[in-house]
Amino acid sequence: MLTFDPSQIPFRETHRLLLGGIAPRPIAFVGTVDKDGNPNLSPFSFFNAFGVNPPIICFSPAYSGKTGKPKDTLLNILETKECTVSIVSYDMVQQASLASAPFEKGVDEFIKAGFTKFPSQKVKAPGVAKSPFIMEAKLLKHIEFGGKPGSANMLICEVVLIHVKESIMNERGSIDPRQIDQVARMGGIWYARAAQGLFELPQPSKVSPGFDLLPDEIRKSQYLSGHDIAKLLTVEELPAFKQSFKPDTTQERHMRAKELIENEDLDEAWKVLLA
Repeated sequence: MLTFDPSQIPFRETHRLLLGGIAPRPIAFVGTVDKDGNPNLSPFSFFNAFGVNPPIICFSPAYSGKTGKPKDTLLNILETKECTVSIVSYDMVQQASLASAPFEKGVDEFIKAGFTKFPSQKVKAPGVAKSPFIMEAKLLKHIEFGGKPGSANMLICEVVLIHVKESIMNERGSIDPRQIDQVARMGGIWYARAAQGLFELPQPSKVSPGFDLLPDEIRKSQYLSGHDIAKLLTVEELPAFKQSFKPDTTQERHMRAKELIENEDLDEAWKVLLA
C-alpha cells in the first residue's frame, strides 16, 4: 500500500486521491437564486442523503481551489436559505457539464446549458425540468472547514418537497434504477452510468453464521475468495462439518464449489465441499 499524509502533500493531490478513491458519487445539480431573484445552477459531487425523518441531504460547495473565494451557489444559499437539487440522468450529462463552466456571476446557467426551469412550490429557486428527480430544500446549517482554497462548506438541508417523474416508477411504487439512469462522478474526467452496472444483492434476512464458524479448510482456502465464502454464508444454518477433510482432494473440491457458487447453486456447492 502507498501511504499519503494530507498534512504533507498539496491539497490538490489530496483532492485527486479522494475523488478517485471515493467513487462513484451522486451529483447534486443545485439550483439557487440570489436575494434579487437571479438564478444559478451548478453541479456538486460531494453530496448525499443522511436521514429520512426529517429528510436530510448535505452537499459541499467548496471554496475555489484557485482563488479561495466562495462560489455563487454558497453565496446564494447563505442569502436565501434555500435551494433545489435535481438529480443528473444520462440524457442530461453533457448539458450538466456545460453548466459547470466558470461563468461570471449573474449569468444564468439554465439558459447557457439549454435547460428549462421547473417551477418550485415551497422555495424560490427553480429545479431542472429535464431531471427525473427534483428536491426542494431549505438550509438547516452551514459548517465551514478551513476557510482556505479547496476548503469544504457543508450545507445541511431539509428536503421539503420531492418531484418524481412518473415514468421512472415501477409497479411497486419504487424508483426503477434502470429508468432513472443516474450519472455518478468518478475521479478526473471520468463518470459512471449507474444503470449499466446494476446487480441485485438481497439483504440478509437473518444473522449470518459468520466466517469464524467455518472450518479452517474453507475459511483459509487458497481457491475460494472472501466473496465466494460470503455467498456460501447466506444460508440460514450451516451444515454439519466433518472432523477432518482429505487434503489431496482440496483443490478439486474447492474449484468445483467455486463454479457452483458463481452459478448460485449454493446447496450443491456445500455438498461438494463436504464430500
